[in-house]
Amino acid sequence: MSEIPVHFRPRRLSDWITPTGAKKVHSLIDKVYKRKNLEIAWEMVQANRGSGGVDGQNLEEFAAQLDQQLDRLHRELKEEVYQPRPVRQVRIPKAGKPGEYRMLGVPTIYDRVCQQALLNRMEPLFEPIFDDANFGYRRGRSTQDAMRKVWNEIQSGSEWIVEGDLKDFFGSVNHEKLLALLAQQHCCPN
Repeated sequence: MSEIPVHFRPRRLSDWITPTGAKKVHSLIDKVYKRKNLEIAWEMVQANRGSGGVDGQNLEEFAAQLDQQLDRLHRELKEEVYQPRPVRQVRIPKAGKPGEYRMLGVPTIYDRVCQQALLNRMEPLFEPIFDDANFGYRRGRSTQDAMRKVWNEIQSGSEWIVEGDLKDFFGSVNHEKLLALLAQQHCCPN
């Protein structure tokens, strides 16, 4: 009798995913609102510091009501009644461009905990399928890393390097189509 399993079954969700989308994962929402994940998300939001959103609540005030806040978020996500709050808009001066500003959206602490809880569960699934040359908004990747990549490409003889940025991508993308593509990538294992 063989001790080697006949059918290998991955234990981690990210192991189900391949660049071709051949394998799928189960629903993640129950893992998003799991209390331990919400606690980890809070710790990450707290470590990032930052100011509060439109509700005026700061990190210290949120921490003072932590159990109630996380219980409420758990319940709202589980019951599918969670509603994000409006985002506070702050004008930030553009570096090296006097008189020019960019708008920065500041979510409430509550919403940032929810966003981080989602990121905690989704990042391990999507990170393996992102192109290695993409550096925007990815943990552990910086502008300096992107510049090193460009320099290495030049040194290796590449003649073309293309940089692109889609203005207001998430504000203008067809969300129904995007969600349909995500659903194709991440559904259920066989």
